[in-house]
Amino acid sequence: MLGIVGKWFGFGKSEHYDEGIRLYQAGEYAACIDAFKICLSSDPDSSTRERARSYMAGAYGKLARESVAKGEWVEALHFLDDAVSLRPAFADLRILRSQVFHALKKEEDRMFEIRFALDLNPRYGFAILHDAIYKIEHGDESAGLARLDEAIVADPRLDSEAYRSAMEQWRSGNKKEAIDAFKLVVPVMKTDPEEIVRAADEFAHKGRWQDAAEAYRRALDIAPRFADVRCKHGQVLLQLDEVEQAIAEFREAVTINPRYADGYALLGVSYRRAGREDEALEAFRAAIAVDPAHAVAAMEIERKG
Repeated sequence: MLGIVGKWFGFGKSEHYDEGIRLYQAGEYAACIDAFKICLSSDPDSSTRERARSYMAGAYGKLARESVAKGEWVEALHFLDDAVSLRPAFADLRILRSQVFHALKKEEDRMFEIRFALDLNPRYGFAILHDAIYKIEHGDESAGLARLDEAIVADPRLDSEAYRSAMEQWRSGNKKEAIDAFKLVVPVMKTDPEEIVRAADEFAHKGRWQDAAEAYRRALDIAPRFADVRCKHGQVLLQLDEVEQAIAEFREAVTINPRYADGYALLGVSYRRAGREDEALEAFRAAIAVDPAHAVAAMEIERKG
């Protein structure tokens, strides 16, 4: 089972996948996409191809953010179209897409993306924040203000100086200025967890499991509601044979994001490792309920039969 988990989530060996990872970590996003495309067309391992798709979606998202920073909204939308075609269930890409649609004055599309993100993860604080802003802008101030409170509860990192300044503007009656200020609010982090996660990924890729586990823990101390990091940490714990701790991480991941198919599948893998077969099958079925095409969950259910 250790080998299955490792290859499934990208800890195996693949020339083009490895090159894509190296380029991604170096910030060479366009080049890494080219490497991952070769991986998708040539690598025989389906799990490696799936991880390549996720990294490609992330790279397109990075390019989209660079375009947003330059005010190149149409270019950003093109990158995001490519990203969501690969990974339609990445809620952060959906919210970024909603912001681009707002800049392009496509309000119906903006609202669609916000709702899509919240369907994926109803407790995603940044999506709740943007739902609140949309409601306020479209005349439902009381509901919007209530949603602002919900956003802060869901993700306390949003309760930043920028957020408090925006609220002060609102209380002072400067509503337009307040709305503009709310749009600039992002989760405030003392250290960039993405940098720590990239280091952890590199440790995991090299099989340095203890180092990887420690790095993922540090990232989660900063950003405890990153469901994907919970799953990465859980995978490393499985490699270290810390099965019960892995189960706890995967359960937390699907609590944070109840539509996280990979999280349910990994939970099933860890339950099976612990000899808890009924719970394993329940988790695999939950993965299939979210993603009927989830290959590993389907394989594990069939393997039982």
